[in-house]
Amino acid sequence: MPQIKVSDSIKNSGFSQDTSLGPSIFKGHELQPVHQKPVLHLTNYDYLVALVLFISFCVFVWLYIANAKRLNQLFKSFSPNRTNQLSRDEYSGSNRTGLFLSLLFLFSITLFTGQVLEFYGLTSRGDHTFMYLFIAGALLIMYLVKFIFIRLSGFIFKTGKEALDYSSALFVFINILGLIMLPVVICLEFAKQANPRIFIYAGFFFIVSFLALRLLRGIVIGVNSNRVSKFYLFLYLCTLEIIPFVILVKLFMLYVY
Repeated sequence: MPQIKVSDSIKNSGFSQDTSLGPSIFKGHELQPVHQKPVLHLTNYDYLVALVLFISFCVFVWLYIANAKRLNQLFKSFSPNRTNQLSRDEYSGSNRTGLFLSLLFLFSITLFTGQVLEFYGLTSRGDHTFMYLFIAGALLIMYLVKFIFIRLSGFIFKTGKEALDYSSALFVFINILGLIMLPVVICLEFAKQANPRIFIYAGFFFIVSFLALRLLRGIVIGVNSNRVSKFYLFLYLCTLEIIPFVILVKLFMLYVY
């Protein structure tokens, strides 16, 4: 059987020809080079959002690794019959875990609000740093005023125990809502293939549900106590709970739904 040399097969297949002698595929077209050296292509992506999400993820991982037991207690305390079993200082502002969970809530709600405003064109294009700082500052001031008012009213009307119970329940709702809203914010920012309205509606559903449950918890604490005046309880719920809830639903119906 005749042996075929490798050099002969390459020569017969035509691969031995020098391609540099043939016509270049990079010539004979109308495309003209603009830059002689590589140029980085930078987008208008808001890197502040990515930074905040990265910090939030690091905080969550640290909490899950170092405080898994307390996180488990937090979700168990969400049920109505276990809220009072949670230590008063376990998730308060003086506790490290409570502070970091409150920080996650602040990040999650701030980013979600900014993303919704940007999606519906309610903010101007460009750097949104000031917008996020304004939203975070407004949330911080609102909840500081709420907690100060609850503690002050408990001191004035001699209902310190009820005020402390409601403050602890409020912290529980804030901390759980921050953890739940974090995946919603991440999906809204990076899941570009899905319809953003899905995550927006999901976020509003969680927020409205938690506000309604928190309102119900406040009513239960006030009704079960003989020292709480039903008239002042009604004024408080209307001023700091019901009216903001109605405003949120109204804004949702006007700009989102």
